Amino acid sequence: MNTAASRTPRRPWLRWALVAGIACWVAAIAWFLGSLLFAPWLNPWLRWETQRDGHSLMLLQQSRSELALIRQEAEDRWRAQGQWPATIALPGTTLPGPQLLHIEVPQPLALAVRYGNRFSEASGLRGTRLELRFDPDTQIWACTTGIPAPSSRFVPADCRTATQWSALEWLLALLAIAAVAVAGTAAALFFANPRIRGLRAKPRRLRREPIAELPQLDRQFGWMRCRQSMLAAAAIDPADWRQALGFAQAGSAVRAQMLAARVAAETSTSQHWPLPGMVCQWRLPLTLPVALERVLLYLPDADIEPSLLVRLLRELPSGQDVILVVSPGAAFDNALNGFANDPANLCVCIDQAGLSEWLLHPSPTQVLVSLLGRQLQVTRISPYQTRGGITRPTAFFGRESLLARVLNREPGNYLLVGGRQLGKTSLMKAIERRFAGHPHVQCHYLSLRDHRFSARLAAELGLPADTAIDALVEELSRRSDGRRLLLLIDETDLFLRAEAAGGYAQLSALRSLSEEGRCHFMLAGFWDLYEAATLDYASPIRNFGEAINLGGLERDACIALAVEPLAQLGIHFNDPALPGLLAEACGHRANLVAIACQQMLEQLERGQRLLDGLQLDRAMRSDAMLDALAGWARLSPDPNACLVDRIIVYRIAQTSRHRPGPGTKAQPMTLAGTLADFAGAGIGVDAETVRRSFARLQLAYVLRREGEGYDFAVPLFISQFQACEVAALLAREMQTLRQANPLPL
Repeated sequence: MNTAASRTPRRPWLRWALVAGIACWVAAIAWFLGSLLFAPWLNPWLRWETQRDGHSLMLLQQSRSELALIRQEAEDRWRAQGQWPATIALPGTTLPGPQLLHIEVPQPLALAVRYGNRFSEASGLRGTRLELRFDPDTQIWACTTGIPAPSSRFVPADCRTATQWSALEWLLALLAIAAVAVAGTAAALFFANPRIRGLRAKPRRLRREPIAELPQLDRQFGWMRCRQSMLAAAAIDPADWRQALGFAQAGSAVRAQMLAARVAAETSTSQHWPLPGMVCQWRLPLTLPVALERVLLYLPDADIEPSLLVRLLRELPSGQDVILVVSPGAAFDNALNGFANDPANLCVCIDQAGLSEWLLHPSPTQVLVSLLGRQLQVTRISPYQTRGGITRPTAFFGRESLLARVLNREPGNYLLVGGRQLGKTSLMKAIERRFAGHPHVQCHYLSLRDHRFSARLAAELGLPADTAIDALVEELSRRSDGRRLLLLIDETDLFLRAEAAGGYAQLSALRSLSEEGRCHFMLAGFWDLYEAATLDYASPIRNFGEAINLGGLERDACIALAVEPLAQLGIHFNDPALPGLLAEACGHRANLVAIACQQMLEQLERGQRLLDGLQLDRAMRSDAMLDALAGWARLSPDPNACLVDRIIVYRIAQTSRHRPGPGTKAQPMTLAGTLADFAGAGIGVDAETVRRSFARLQLAYVLRREGEGYDFAVPLFISQFQACEVAALLAREMQTLRQANPLPL
C-alpha cells in the first residue's frame, strides 16, 4: 500500500496566495507609516482628519488666496518703483481685528508670513511661519518653512520640496521602502533563527537535517538568495539537493530506487512479507568495504503506529539477511532506532536525518558502512576476509610494484611462487580485475582442483573434457574478439607433479602456444612449481617466464590493512603505534594481520570504538592465529624432506631472537651448522637435501635470512612452541631421521 497517493493533494496556489496576501498587508502598513512620517498630505488618516476640521480648512484656503495677492502686490511695486517695498499689506484690507496672515519684510526680495490668531490652537497653524524669497532673474518665488513651522499636512505645495514629487513618485518610493522593510525583516528573521544561524556556522550539519524539513529550508535559502553558497559550504551537489527535495513526496518504488542508486546497489521487489509497505532486495557492489553481499530494504506505510511497526519487525522469522528499515516520519525515529540498537536482531534504521545524509553526502557508501557499523555487531559485517583469495577490491592492499610489473608491460609469462596464504590467489584476482574491460588484453582466471588442467579449462568453456589444449586456446581466442590472451592458472602444484611424472606433455604445449604468441600464462604454485622452474633442468617451464617470489606485504600496506577497514566502521586504535607493532609481529603477512583484526573485532563490546594493546595481544595469541601459523610441518610430499624441515624449525626455535624472556643470545642457525649437527648426531643426510629444505622453508615464508644465519620470517611463529617442549621434539625428530638415514660405515 502506498499511502503517499492517498494523502490529500497539496495546493501550491494556496501557499502563494497566502504569501501574496501577507506581502500586500505588509506593503499597506509600510505605505501608511511611511506617508505618515514623510508625506502626510498623502496619508489617508491625516487627510481624513483634515477634512473633519472644516473651519480650519476654510481659513487655510482663504489664507492661501491672500498670500497669493500679497506676493502679486510685492512684485507689482518692485516692477513699478524699482525697489522692494519696506512694508506690505493685503490690498484693499482696512477692517480692524484679527488677521489671517501677518506680513513682514525682513530684507529686500523677501517676505515673512506668520499665521494669525484666527486659526485655532488645535489646527497647528497659529503662530507658525513661512519664509518666501523672490528671484528677480527667474521671476519665481521660493518658499520654506520658518520657526516654528506649520504642520506638514498644511504646508503649501510649493513649500514642501524644491522639486515636488508627484503622487505616483511618492507611491513608488513608499513601495520601495516597504520592499526594503520586508527584505530587512526576512533577513532579520533568517539570521535570528537559531537553526539557520547554526547551519551557517557549521554548514555540513545541513546533511543531517530531517528529510521532511529540507523543502522549508530550501524556501528560506531561496528568499535569502543563499542556496548556492549554503550548498557549496556543505559540499552538497545541487543535483543531489534537488533529488532529496522530492524524496518525501515520491512513491515507495521511486524512493527505493533513489536510495539504491546512491550506493550502486541492484534492487528488486521482494514479495510475500507480512509487513505493511514495500520490501526490496538489494545486491550490494563488491566495492563496498564490508562482508555483506545483499540486504533487504523495507519502506513501511506511514499510517501504521510506531509501536505496531516495531512489533511486526520483532515477530519476523529470524534469518541471516540484514534489513534496512526506512523511517516513514519523525514520529517513528525513536522507536525504530531503539529496536535497531538491540544486538539480538539484524535490523538497521535509516531515520529522517539518516535519509538526508544518505542522499546528500558526497560519499554515500561511507554513510551506509557507518550506519551498519553503529547498529550491527561488527563481526556480522567485518571487512576482513581471512580465508581464500581476496575478491573485494576494497579488501586488497599493497602489491603495487608487482601489479605494475604485470600490467605496465606487454603480455608475457610469469611464474608466481610462494607459500600458502601469502596472497598468490588475491594477486591473480587483482590482475584479473585490472584487465577487465581492457581493449587489448583478455584475461581469464583458472584455479586447478587437481592435476587435470585440460579438463578443468574445458569445463570452464563448456567443451568436452577431452578437448585438446590447442582447441581450447583457439576457443578462448575466438571469444576474446581479437584481444591477446593472458591465462592465470592457480594451484598448479599437483598439475606440475603429474607433468613431471608424465614427461611434461601439456607444459610443452603451453610453451609452444606462448612462443607462437597465441596465449601467455601466469602459473601460481609452491614447491613443485619452484622445482620445475629452477631445479629441474629438463622442465619446459625452465626460463619459461619471469619468476615472482611472493613474500610479505609492504609495511605501509599492512598498516593500511589494519587501519582503514576499521576506520570505515568508526573503529580506531587508541595508540597510533599499535598497527605498526601488529605488522611487525605478523611478519607483514596480510592474512595474519586480517586474522588479528578480526579477532579484535570479536572482543569489542557493544558501542566500543577503540582498540587497545590488551586486545591486540589477545588477538595475536588466539586459536585462529595459531591455526593460521600451522601447516609448515608438511611442505613436501616427501616424508624425509618434511622431517628435515621440522628439525631445522625446532633448531631455530632454540636460537631465534624472537624467543620470549631475557635468555642468552644463541648463535644463529646456518646451513653449515645444520650439516655439522647432523654429522655429529650420526645422520647421513646429504647437503643438497638440507639446502633444498632451507629453500623450501624460505619459500613458505617460515624462515628468512638474517645476516649469516636464519630466523623466523614471522616473529609470532615462535608462539607455537613451548620452550620446555622444543628440546624433546627436536630430539625425537633427530632420532627418527637417524634411523631413516644413518651415516654409512
